[in-house]
Amino acid sequence: MTDFWVLLGPDFAGKSSALARVRDEVGWQVVSHDDAFLDAHPLVRTLRGCWVDEALRHAGTRYSAELVLTVLHAVILHQRDELLRRAGTAGPVVMDSYYYKVLAACTLLGVTHEPTFAAWRAMPQPAGVVYLDVPPEVTWQRSGEGARATAFEHYGPAATRDGFVRMQRDLRTAMLAEIRDLPVTVLDATAGPDAVLAKVAAAIGAPRC
Repeated sequence: MTDFWVLLGPDFAGKSSALARVRDEVGWQVVSHDDAFLDAHPLVRTLRGCWVDEALRHAGTRYSAELVLTVLHAVILHQRDELLRRAGTAGPVVMDSYYYKVLAACTLLGVTHEPTFAAWRAMPQPAGVVYLDVPPEVTWQRSGEGARATAFEHYGPAATRDGFVRMQRDLRTAMLAEIRDLPVTVLDATAGPDAVLAKVAAAIGAPRC
């Protein structure tokens, strides 16, 4: 198994931008379920774009929690499979959030199925986690004051400042609890993108190309 690191953080922390630069400028391998990294995986993109958010909005009514998490399981399995395909390759692999953020968010929103969570926790664990720390008041502004927030990112049926900020505070606590037994580097990610990229590279400990 190739060593890998997880880049974790709240919603709108800048993970996707940092990962794109890690891939394009630093030259490391990236595994992500974000649309920008799924050109070769349209099935996973469709699951996320057309099903996951809709399913979560109606979890417990139209769809059971087990059904919602079954679809999310497919997305998480895609990341695991992409990691396994890189076994033996040179250089670090950086994973976007892995299952940690999804598990924490679903737990907070009451969408739970312990056998699925147990399967996620049994997956390979990273050499370390780099956590991009950004206050929820800042990420609220980055979200367009909720205009770009999904059902995963706030309490309540619609994105309000209070529901978003409370959810993101609780999400931080839940994610850090989930990774408490792993080596974790917490970075202040309120700086500019160049500074954030330098911090991520330094935290993982490999030289930039």
